[in-house]
Formats: sequence, C-alpha cells, structure tokens
Amino acid sequence: MSELVTSSVNPDTYAVRRKRLIDLIVELDERQCMSEIESMLASGWEPMDLLDCCIRGMRLVGKRFEEGRYFIAALIMAGAIMRQATELIEPHFMRREPYDTRGTIILGTIEGDIHDLGKNLFAVLVRCIGIEVIDLGVDVPSAAFLAAAKRTRPDLIGISCVLTLALPELKTAVRSLRTNLPPPRPPVIIGGTCIDEQIYRHVQADYWVQDAAQGVRICRQLIQHKASSPGPIP
Repeated sequence: MSELVTSSVNPDTYAVRRKRLIDLIVELDERQCMSEIESMLASGWEPMDLLDCCIRGMRLVGKRFEEGRYFIAALIMAGAIMRQATELIEPHFMRREPYDTRGTIILGTIEGDIHDLGKNLFAVLVRCIGIEVIDLGVDVPSAAFLAAAKRTRPDLIGISCVLTLALPELKTAVRSLRTNLPPPRPPVIIGGTCIDEQIYRHVQADYWVQDAAQGVRICRQLIQHKASSPGPIP
C-alpha cells in the first residue's frame, strides 16, 4: 500500500503522527491506539492513511512473532486492536469512486481456517468503492461457496486462506466453482499470508493478491471491465 500524504494534515507532523500510531500498534497499546486514531480523524486525516498505518503496524507485530519476540497472545491482542481500529475508521470513508465500480463479491475464509482479519479489512475497502459484500464468514466449506454463488450470481468471488493446512480445501473450492458455475463464471480471487505465485498456480484460481489494497485494485479493474465490455475478462 503506497504512502500518500494527506493534504489536510501539516506535512511537518505527518511522518511523526504516522510513526506514533504504528508504534502504538506494535507495542499493543490498545487504549492509546484508539485515542490516537480518534484524534487523527478529528484532525482531518484520511481514513486510508490510518488503515495503512494499521496494516504496517500489524506487519511489524507479525515480524516480532516470527522472530520469537511475540507469542500467540500478542497476535490475538493485535487482531483485537485491528478490529477496533477498523470499526473506528470505516464510518469516515467517503465513496468518492465513480459508481461504475459497483458490483457484488462473495467473500469468505476457507474451511479449516478461522482467520478473518485480512478478510474483514478487504471487505471494508471494497465497500468503499461501491462493491456489495456477501460475507460468508470463516471456516466456509467449498460447497457453501458454490451454493452462495449459484444463489446470488456475484460478479466476483474472494476466498481467504492463511493456514497452509487449509490449502487442499482451497483447491477443492476453486475447482468446484470453475467446474459447476455456468458461464460467464465470476473470477475467483484468492488471498492470505500463505498465498504466493506457486500456490496460486497449484490452486488454479483466476487471481491472487498479497494484501487488501492490491485486492481492491483488481476488483475495481474487473468490475469496470465487465461494465464496459461484453467479452470475457482477460
């Protein structure tokens, strides 16, 4: 996610406030973190800038976990902080995007995985560009994705997978959707911390994303292409 300076914020304090918020998340200071977000919103900060800070902070928390400096309890606490931050920030988003991005996406975390932080953040961002989200939740079986797709006929399908143990079910879900949905079949987008180019090719999804911001860009492009062209999505 690129760093964009917020025009309504004093450039001299921009970097300092960003670093403070990121540090509060990394240090798992829940009370001060929420207070800082409320203060920054009141000072005119763009919601996307604040989400970017939160994502950067979460990445550093994950790095500390990988280094053995943090344990599972810290990850749980960081996830709770991120959820509260998202709840504070989401109402401040303004839909400035043109309505040609309007569409529908089915979203869920695959069966065998109950992680929802990335999925929920992605849901917030795509709603902000006018895409309706049908959230199936976590631990979603492949059959449930297929049933929801047949019932609602979405423009896109997004499947999150964080745990490598859930990859066989992810492959099953993608294969089921590709095989059983009539044309024009909605593109299947996969994402999550365990997803890379190799897994994407193994699963045979249509697209894969590394983070929520990249996922939003892909969704916007796919929806706009569908609106402007009757042909298949390249």
